[in-house]
Amino acid sequence: MEAKAAAVERKLSRILLPGYDIDIVSSGLVTRFRISRDGKKVAVFLDYSSRNPRCGFRKVIAGALIDSVVAQIKEALKEDFEEVLVLDEFTGARIGC
Repeated sequence: MEAKAAAVERKLSRILLPGYDIDIVSSGLVTRFRISRDGKKVAVFLDYSSRNPRCGFRKVIAGALIDSVVAQIKEALKEDFEEVLVLDEFTGARIGC
């Protein structure tokens, strides 16, 4: 399972924020991820609110750009998992379709 988690982090680190020269892991947008015990599902938690003062881009990305990021996350992880969920860190609500 550790190898699978390392692969998830590596794939997420390759996704850049639209319009920025930083990836979604280093920027703090991805706060954590969880892999199901059977290894078939992954949940990626995002903090795209302005509650976290570490980065000012969150107010911008909270709009239309988040859909692009969610789509890229799902595309990057779909080969390794049957289900990829992207969730809001604070509410637990699904982001995107």
